[in-house]
Amino acid sequence: MIKAEHLKQKHSFQKILIWLAPTLTLLFAFVLMGGNYVQLGGYNWWYMLILPGSMALIASFVINNDSKKKFHGLFSVVIDKNKIWYSKIILCTIYLSISCLIFFLEGTIWGYLFKNTISIKNSFLASVILFITYSWQIPLFMYISMKFNTGITIIISLICNFAIGAICAVKSIWWIPFAIPARLMCYIIGVLPNGLSVESGTYIFNMKIILIALAITIILYMIISYLSALWFKNQEV
Repeated sequence: MIKAEHLKQKHSFQKILIWLAPTLTLLFAFVLMGGNYVQLGGYNWWYMLILPGSMALIASFVINNDSKKKFHGLFSVVIDKNKIWYSKIILCTIYLSISCLIFFLEGTIWGYLFKNTISIKNSFLASVILFITYSWQIPLFMYISMKFNTGITIIISLICNFAIGAICAVKSIWWIPFAIPARLMCYIIGVLPNGLSVESGTYIFNMKIILIALAITIILYMIISYLSALWFKNQEV
């Protein structure tokens, strides 16, 4: 079913967006900030704006392609209807991982061409953590997209990740799920949500906080996937 979902996306915009989003992010950072700041600026735009926006778009398009056509009669031939939902979640999660990997590879190349402001180890760790801490939003925005539409989904994603996330990330309520990615980037790549570098002595690498944050987002991923699948299973009624 995952392979079938992947085939449905052939020649679609969401498949293009997987590599287009990270590529344009770094290109804009280079044009507007110069080569020496392409990694720092690129990462900041990536996790604060481009990544959550593109992820919400992909999740919305993947589910809406079928929902607009009443799932092509799938409800009448698939016994476990929640598997349709799970297969779409897994596909979007795979797409998210590929997009984060592309950003890491392209960011590393930019670093070699100019000046490495972020080490390869930290850059790789940041990409892995961004993938994990944003994955829980996939089933959430799939659900929101089915209840409303793509436009509303993107607006909610940007408000929650860009506005709420940026404000809460530097406060004691950093554990709010939307703020977790921005908070962890302060420790790993030394960039605040506003794009400024972290002052020396602040946000010292803290493995305990990172593990707590990862646990929160992984548990959310499983819970929201399960609950949204139960809701989806009853769509036939």
